[in-house]
Amino acid sequence: MSVHFPYDEPLDLDSLVNLIQSNYTIENWEEVLSLSDQLMQLAKEVHQELIETDSTSHVYKDHIIYYFGYSHLMSGLSYQKLGDFTKSREYISFYANLDWLDDSTETGKYLIEHFKFFSSANELQLDILDGKKDRLPEYVQFLDANPDQVLQGLINILRSANQFYYDVDSIITHLSNYVEDYKHYNDKVKAAHYLSYQYQLALYRNMNEEHSTAIDITLHILDAADEMRNDKYFKKAISLFEILRKFGTVSQLKTCYDILNKILMRGDLPNEKRYSSRSDSVGSVHLRSLS
Repeated sequence: MSVHFPYDEPLDLDSLVNLIQSNYTIENWEEVLSLSDQLMQLAKEVHQELIETDSTSHVYKDHIIYYFGYSHLMSGLSYQKLGDFTKSREYISFYANLDWLDDSTETGKYLIEHFKFFSSANELQLDILDGKKDRLPEYVQFLDANPDQVLQGLINILRSANQFYYDVDSIITHLSNYVEDYKHYNDKVKAAHYLSYQYQLALYRNMNEEHSTAIDITLHILDAADEMRNDKYFKKAISLFEILRKFGTVSQLKTCYDILNKILMRGDLPNEKRYSSRSDSVGSVHLRSLS
């Protein structure tokens, strides 16, 4: 499902940026790619007008260089999420070098350097996702210097560890000190990153046969995803719990039932209270039917 503005007028630069951000939040990567391409085409049009006439009829909030860099950045991130690292690296090379825009203003120079910084960070990120363990110390050092990037960094490290089967316990212990309680993450993107980190951590613990810990993390995701109204990770957690159910204790099974029953008892949907009152046994709610 993509996100659209409720009008049919041509989109300006800032409207396109807002749409890209909205679709990024719901992980609609194909739509992000399409919108980023539109943003690039419009940025080129505005830039050409500025070169030829030193003015433009278009209205926008940021420096024109920002829209070039942002378009390339979001395309690169989308290809990364889609698993096409070759295309992602191609776009990284684009926003790594925006000097061709030849802007001598302080804002222009700052933005060019800003996107160079992101290109280095994202190149390193791709290497981690590609399983290049030798770059982990450098990546951890980068995350220490940029705590706002730690959630995404932990996701990348855990994804890599889960795919290539290696130990990152000491890194998790170190970087988890930067992670706040889930109630701290009000921004939708950060909230989704928090849930994604916890999900990858549950997979990692399960891979290492720490089943009880994996179940506890999964139950935490269920509760947090419900509070954050994130249906995607609620469903993912339900599915993972079903896989791990055979390792669960009576107490863990009851906790899952209590979370689900709490949701039903809110009465958000017709007849939910009627369904939830049919039985008070731990196994009375079949988890698969709610996934």
